Amino acid sequence: MLDFSNSKILIVGDVMLDKYYFGKVDRISPEAPVPIVNIQKEESRLGGASNVANNIVSLGGHSLLCGVIGHDLFGKEIERISRHKNIDTFLLKTSSPTITKARIIGGKQQIVRVDYEDKSELNADNKKLFRDTISRILPEQGYTYFLLAKLPEYDILVISDYGKGLISEDLCRYLIKLAHKYDKKVIIDPKGKNWEKYSGADIVTPNVKELSDIVGYTVPNTDRAIEKAAREAITNNHLTALLVTRSDKGMSLIGPIPPIHIPTHSEEVFDVSGAGDTVVATLGLCLAAGFEISEAMRTANIAAGIVVKKVGTATLTIEELVQQK
Repeated sequence: MLDFSNSKILIVGDVMLDKYYFGKVDRISPEAPVPIVNIQKEESRLGGASNVANNIVSLGGHSLLCGVIGHDLFGKEIERISRHKNIDTFLLKTSSPTITKARIIGGKQQIVRVDYEDKSELNADNKKLFRDTISRILPEQGYTYFLLAKLPEYDILVISDYGKGLISEDLCRYLIKLAHKYDKKVIIDPKGKNWEKYSGADIVTPNVKELSDIVGYTVPNTDRAIEKAAREAITNNHLTALLVTRSDKGMSLIGPIPPIHIPTHSEEVFDVSGAGDTVVATLGLCLAAGFEISEAMRTANIAAGIVVKKVGTATLTIEELVQQK
């Protein structure tokens, strides 16, 4: 039986709320050639870095989520859901809106997505507050003013970068340096074309498009092409290993050990939303539990295969994972 009850993961990244409005489409609007969706159900789910935390807790691990929200109803919704899920949080409130993605779904078809976000970096005061707080979380026997209690030792640092402004180059380098100072592994879910800020990270988990963006050309989704491009990215950005998620082709691990390629675990893909979050969450839990990297990768692949069969941003349970292993 898998047991992640002693695995403790610290997540720093872009916290989001995913809103879903489910309804029926019976007619086209007379005002414009667009469908009218009669909303029948509404759901709020944790997205981005908060979905990583949600996956960790759902699998029986412990997480501390650090990020930024706004002084608004969506921010309060993230706080409420996090409390309900028993996710410990440090959520710095700023004047920017809480990052929110609202999806309107008619039947089984997504009609439109509405985004609320401001990609500006934190101002100098908020950067300092956020950085000083993080520095009190990572060390053993650390205290933080927001939990007012002794924190457990965290095994892994996950940086969930969605390119929304929080994970600036200076903050990212600071976090990696601080984590390594206390002998913590760093897993990064990357975004954008500046991977120099990830220098020194232990594992970076791009998909094929993100890998293509960083090497500057379209990478074919073949084992040999993935290996070549991944080694370029590792060398150019001073990384240790890449775990490349390859959609229907599975995953590839390229690093100090011989490359490992494993096929996808899912024969049916319904929705890939948040699958990358599930991968980094499961990978972190496995490494914290003492798994070898190859076994951690295989377990993360199985977890991703489970969530892509679900609608929207989703998690899985330890029982679902055990059934598929």
